[in-house]
Amino acid sequence: MTRAARPVTYYDTTGLRLRRNGMAISRTGSAWQLDLGDGRGCRVEAPGVDQVPHELSRLVRAYSRDLELVPVPRQDGTGQGAGEESGTARQVVLAYLEREVGALARADLAVRLEEPEGMHDLRVAARRIRATLRTFAPVLGGRLAGRFGPALRWLGASAGPARDVEVQRARFFAALDKLPSDAVEDEVRVAAEQVFTAQAEEAAAECAVVLDSPRYLQLLNALDVFVVVLREQSTGAQGKRARRPAEKVLPELVWKVVAETDARVGTGDVHAVRKSVKRLRYAVEAAGAVLPVEQAQVLKRLRALQELLGEYQDAVVAQDRLRPLVEAGEGTRAHALVLEAEIRCAQQCAEALPAAWREAYRQLAPLRRG
Repeated sequence: MTRAARPVTYYDTTGLRLRRNGMAISRTGSAWQLDLGDGRGCRVEAPGVDQVPHELSRLVRAYSRDLELVPVPRQDGTGQGAGEESGTARQVVLAYLEREVGALARADLAVRLEEPEGMHDLRVAARRIRATLRTFAPVLGGRLAGRFGPALRWLGASAGPARDVEVQRARFFAALDKLPSDAVEDEVRVAAEQVFTAQAEEAAAECAVVLDSPRYLQLLNALDVFVVVLREQSTGAQGKRARRPAEKVLPELVWKVVAETDARVGTGDVHAVRKSVKRLRYAVEAAGAVLPVEQAQVLKRLRALQELLGEYQDAVVAQDRLRPLVEAGEGTRAHALVLEAEIRCAQQCAEALPAAWREAYRQLAPLRRG
């Protein structure tokens, strides 16, 4: 005698927010399943529970926004379509902004699932959104776009410590592997692992508090509302630059970031240059094919420049961690040798910066008008 299949109940918000993002939460008996739409998922056994278990509802918070998850009819999901890729200045930038708001939610889920790149992706998505709102404010609502800056900076900073620990852990042990074997005692590795593990746990806990906070949920909702308002605003209510063809407006806005970066390179402030280069790369990404440059080549050059500046920053952070130990006499020979290597690394990166920027500037020069 064939046993009848057990009924499956699907849960979602009344507005089907999970389904619209290609996800599904289902219940079969006491087994609850979260399917992420890409082959990944999570399963939870919860006998006697009639509401979505907290373990699953917390994972999809960036999508459900704490709205009640209730039984819904089964239906094939329809993921969100891509935004406009060409047209007016606002349409082009808004398409990029919408994609990054979606990337923020995906990164949130990755962090909650403890995926390796989750923290990095969360911080990058927050930076991309903030940079886009700043660079293209003239076509995205002006002052209204600027109001998101503090909250996005706060969100990006929440993932910073955890990501920095990941980077510094890998960097320190890679540096130890390059030293003579007689310079590295086993105790150094053990002690370092203990310190990094404790710092990673503390940083992850702090980030989790942020992602579960009301302020974070308010930010996500505000971004959604902002995008909808911009998308549905009548043409007559938009500013002049927002209505004009993208190729007539966006190159000038991107060039302003080029000029800012160039000025900072001249001051020798590597940290300030690093921030400008990130913003410039995101601006070139957002403006897409409307720029009068070879976008793929420019982005390749900017990524290389960003890697150089990132190496400089990582070396500086490593110095800040090692120098107190060495100067206080609490470090070992290995700590001293790694510190010397990090100092050399930072110096070499700073020396290589002007030439690397000149090449990027040359490729970006067509953006300049007049």
